Amino acid sequence: MRHLVQETFRNASRTEFGRSLIAAGGPFGVVEQDVLGEPMAVFEKRATSILDLLTGATSAYADHEYLADDDRRLTYREHLSAVAGLAAILREEYGVAPGDRVGLIAANGIEWVIGFWAALAAGAVVAAMNSFWSEPEIDAALSLVAPRVVLGDDRRLEAVAGARLRFTPALYAQITGSDADLPEVPRPEEDDPALLIFTSGTTGRPKAVAHSHRAVTGFVACNRFNALLRAGRLPDTPPPPARVLVSPPLFHLSALYGAVLMFTVSGGLLVLRPGRFDEERTMRAIEDERVTVWLSVGSAAPRVATHPARDRYDLAGLSSVVVGGAPMSPAVKLLLCEAFPSAAAGLRMGYTSSEGGSIVASVGGADFAAFPESTGPIQDGVQVAIRDRDGNDLPPGAEGHIHVRSPYTMLGYWNDTDATAEVIGPGRWLAMGDVGRIEDGLLFVNSRARDLIFVSAENVHPSEVEYRLEAHHDVAECAVAGIDDPVTGQAVKAFVVLRAGATADERELAAWCGSALPAYKVPAAWRLRTEPLPRNAAGKVLRTALLTGE
Repeated sequence: MRHLVQETFRNASRTEFGRSLIAAGGPFGVVEQDVLGEPMAVFEKRATSILDLLTGATSAYADHEYLADDDRRLTYREHLSAVAGLAAILREEYGVAPGDRVGLIAANGIEWVIGFWAALAAGAVVAAMNSFWSEPEIDAALSLVAPRVVLGDDRRLEAVAGARLRFTPALYAQITGSDADLPEVPRPEEDDPALLIFTSGTTGRPKAVAHSHRAVTGFVACNRFNALLRAGRLPDTPPPPARVLVSPPLFHLSALYGAVLMFTVSGGLLVLRPGRFDEERTMRAIEDERVTVWLSVGSAAPRVATHPARDRYDLAGLSSVVVGGAPMSPAVKLLLCEAFPSAAAGLRMGYTSSEGGSIVASVGGADFAAFPESTGPIQDGVQVAIRDRDGNDLPPGAEGHIHVRSPYTMLGYWNDTDATAEVIGPGRWLAMGDVGRIEDGLLFVNSRARDLIFVSAENVHPSEVEYRLEAHHDVAECAVAGIDDPVTGQAVKAFVVLRAGATADERELAAWCGSALPAYKVPAAWRLRTEPLPRNAAGKVLRTALLTGE
């Protein structure tokens, strides 16, 4: 048992303070328990339902402001009443029962957060759908998860068939004007599915990553534990609740887990700004709302850092800027340290995936600048292995395939046992799909070693763009790869072999892609050619050869 605890809580096991935290009876006492048939190290005292996080926070911070959406504001107490009112509507008018799926597709806003908690309060599994999807992608997701009802705004629900519940001013007034109690529903089991986060599959069809109540509450517990471990001591007094500006879309793991869940439990204020990201609007919100933590993603922080109007806004209240979701070069990390001096010690970037759940590695503070190519030390609560293609563990410093294991990885892909079996192996080790190495406890991820492209933190699988291009009558074959982009982190580049006599040009092909794909998946760079694509002996396209041959 001690070996398992030491392997899972490596950093804590090395210090007297850390050992006092995880010891029996300690603030984060760790025990070995069975999780989905495997022995794992878990916190003995823990929330076992996601809704416990909200009810506990509301009990502690009832009259604190919880949500600020431009001029609309709700306290924790007011929000919980709205959640109860909406949960009652879901159960009584739409027949939502425990285990049913409730879809959620909308722009960022108070309604999204209320809808998320209300679906859980009704006993449902929340299907957090990508608000940028095209109609075919929405149809595929609905077919996959078969929700009882879909919550959303007018724009997104236009593409949704079946039962729908629109976020309207009238609905908002109804639920915020009620004094309802949470409905009585059977308490879920800890490893029951609670949340579906979508990711595109290699065929371009969405896959739904199923997370349990244990996985979601464990994400919060692990992050709080690791933050305390980094501090090196118990605080004399609780820190004041954070004032958090949330820029990523709420269906994103980084926003839903990193903000809605993480800062709810500590009484934080979540500042939301619906609509497209705008640099000056963001800086104005930081100033007006006295924001202390800015949760950014992709290109948001670099765009603000380089904006010519930055000096006209008071950003000195920022004590932390959290970035993630896309590869970040050492130069960009340095830029952020210089642009946000008050938050330089609080700059932090984490590495995980939708499938991985809990943060695998995290870098911040002095390490952010000292180790600019690293994703940081491996977090306690998660085991990491670097393996060769045959699944053999590699020694420290050797580059190989990253595998992780924790109680908080996904249950699997919803209704897709074959895809699940491809990434979850014996012992519930998860293949992350990345290549990397471990040196002196630091994880280095070779973000160029896999085909997945990150555009402003949104995942783009080359095949989904390739399939669309190959449906054009002028395209003989094509390949898509990611290229560096100073604004979006990466951009999509398409290499297209045209058929003899073809008349299509880049503009026509871009329009063709844009008619079926979200804008971020449309290639931003093109190379039209007549010679065949380079392939290996197995017939696979050599994307690296295409990129290096430019």
